[in-house]
Amino acid sequence: MPISQFVLKVHSRCDLACDHCYVYQHADQNWRRMPVAMSAESADWAGRRIAEHAVAHGLHEVCVILHGGEPLLLGTPRARALLETLRTRLRAVPAVDLRIVTNGVRLNKDWCELFAEYGVMVGVSLDGDQPANDRHRRFRNGNSSYAHVNRALRLLQEPRFRHLYAGILCTIDIANDPEAVYDGLVAQAPPRLDLLLPHATWHNPPARPPRPGGETGQ
Repeated sequence: MPISQFVLKVHSRCDLACDHCYVYQHADQNWRRMPVAMSAESADWAGRRIAEHAVAHGLHEVCVILHGGEPLLLGTPRARALLETLRTRLRAVPAVDLRIVTNGVRLNKDWCELFAEYGVMVGVSLDGDQPANDRHRRFRNGNSSYAHVNRALRLLQEPRFRHLYAGILCTIDIANDPEAVYDGLVAQAPPRLDLLLPHATWHNPPARPPRPGGETGQ
């Protein structure tokens, strides 16, 4: 079957230390041996292969999502080179939907202007109001990331950048107040809201609401 959505991990490190992260905080630590950033050669080959696949299957549109780690750690010069490579290699595809998923900490006007130039939609991770977000999404020194993300979201709500605002990704924690979480998300006026379940396995199941009598369900 043809594939129309591609996720490129362009930077394998992160500037936050979210304790619910399924990459850095769990058993598989292979990321430590991976390259820090996608090379120009890898980006070129990725663009080539995606274009070949799209043409072979007659796809009118493909979606390419830049991911991490934290993709903004790539820096604007390397990000520009990557986007130019993708634009060049994917010119045979009639429509290319470019997106990026970021924690928002480093998002500023320079980044937004770059994304506006290349038509990159921006999705931001936020877990709700400040108490909910601060439960997990902190810097390594324990400081809150909320003010940084809030500033990034305000920037995306400005008229000149509003068209870049793809939405918010929120990881659910049942320990948080659901109404406060929802109100905190709605206050950011996202065009789309994705609610994500935290990573879980049979050996480490997700938390359950307490059962009557005070016992925690499994």
